[in-house]
Amino acid sequence: MRSVPDWSIQLAWWVSGIFATGAAWYFLSTKDFAFTAGSAFFAILFAGVAIFLHRKKDAFVAALIPNELKSALPADYIRRSSDSEAQVRLVRHLPEMKATARLSSSQGWDSGVTLDMREANYDMIDFLEFAWLRLAEFYPKSHFGTPSARDYIETYTRARFAFHWAKHEPAGPGSGGSIAGVLTGGDVVSDLERLVEDTMQSLFFDNQYLDLKDWLRRWQTVEDGSAEKG
Repeated sequence: MRSVPDWSIQLAWWVSGIFATGAAWYFLSTKDFAFTAGSAFFAILFAGVAIFLHRKKDAFVAALIPNELKSALPADYIRRSSDSEAQVRLVRHLPEMKATARLSSSQGWDSGVTLDMREANYDMIDFLEFAWLRLAEFYPKSHFGTPSARDYIETYTRARFAFHWAKHEPAGPGSGGSIAGVLTGGDVVSDLERLVEDTMQSLFFDNQYLDLKDWLRRWQTVEDGSAEKG
């Protein structure tokens, strides 16, 4: 698409103005209604041309803006490609990021304080949602049946919380005691870890830039307190 030069838009408005304020009024003053109607027609025609050129220029300028900077991304927008090493690089190092997040959360888990343990779960859940969202960038924007991947993962996480909390309170709300919240958070962490693993296996089962078997080994050994860089 080529840009529309400003002079062409200005010319269209100028011609429209000549017909509207010059010719039309002149012929109207001479009571030549046929020429008056013709002048009005051409004034409207060139005004339409000017508007069309304006819109074409605006569309050209909008096309130059990167998708990431637009307020509304197209439904088929894909942020990352598994065929690009540069766009796979971050995913390759998610196990190391998980190790850091788990090290931080372990301080809360080891405290024995219910509130701290729950906060540690929330921190780990936040990281796992972040990790899955990076994988979701390899899919079209609305691929998971929601306006965005973030909407999907937030809905998924809330649903897992609701299920596990009910599971840990078999006698009704409040019957599980304060530990129910800790157990629920731990179960949601496990669900999200599996979700990340499942998504990874679908995306990178045969990829030249990422060794899936090695990635899964590093991701899963984080639970044992170590994650080798690779």
